[in-house]
Amino acid sequence: MNKIKFFLMFILIIGCLQSFSQQQFTYTQYIDNLAPINPAWTTTRQFSEFNFLARQQWVNVDGAPRTFMANGSFLLRDIGASIGFNSMSDRVGPESLTEFNLFFAKSVHLQDDLYLSTALNGGFRNYNILYSSLLTDDPLLSNSDVRDNRFNVGAAIMAYVPGKFYAGISIPRINLGNAKGKLSDVGYFKNFYFANLGYSANLSDDFRLEVASVLAYTSNVPLQVDMSSKMWIRDKLGLGFNYRSNNELALLTSYRLGQFNMGYSYSFVFGNKRVAGFQNATHEITLGIRLANSEFDPRTWSR
Repeated sequence: MNKIKFFLMFILIIGCLQSFSQQQFTYTQYIDNLAPINPAWTTTRQFSEFNFLARQQWVNVDGAPRTFMANGSFLLRDIGASIGFNSMSDRVGPESLTEFNLFFAKSVHLQDDLYLSTALNGGFRNYNILYSSLLTDDPLLSNSDVRDNRFNVGAAIMAYVPGKFYAGISIPRINLGNAKGKLSDVGYFKNFYFANLGYSANLSDDFRLEVASVLAYTSNVPLQVDMSSKMWIRDKLGLGFNYRSNNELALLTSYRLGQFNMGYSYSFVFGNKRVAGFQNATHEITLGIRLANSEFDPRTWSR
């Protein structure tokens, strides 16, 4: 029975690796923090901040996907710009990806309330697949480990009306080749393209609605569509949902206390995408910290 269970787990992890290698990093609560996908978004914030995220899929399953992210942005108000960093640690089974990027974003006033922001980022990434750790007595796997280190560059652009609307496109990683290793032809280092849309409206003194969408595309992979909506009550409690085109639905909640914003999402897969016999839920916890006086009410996009 243990051998059968191990074999099923092995097949599950290999299948997850194939899917993971084709997908760009994803997270659910981008409606509160879009900087890891499009750093040009930070110029819409008009305050400096830090954000942290922890994401766990398939609870109680060894080797299940885990993601930790941290990012920060610091405003340069005199020149209408921001500088900051995005970092991530992503792991599933024997596969791991670690990234750290610095970015610079600059906005210019086009007309009336319309602004245009551009951003450039650069950093490094470390990517590993230790196939030999799965079945050490298999010569094919033991000689197929992938270890890759390289520099990373990316670019982004965003048009926005402060407090109401944004639209942007970004390429967080511009890839010029595959990972080094026996299995380098699987294309772990494809270019991923993102389109971002968002809208915010005050419905009354007590209620504010936010909607946002992210489209992700890469070659030979179906277009992924993400849609989120959140209702803020007195700018303290936020409740909403997220839908992803791979048959994934999430419930969103946020609570703001002074300069802190705490968020939690519960995602689950439905339909034929479910993996029978396994917990398909994903838990995601976020913490945002504003580095500004709580009485300061700038022309922000959200929160």
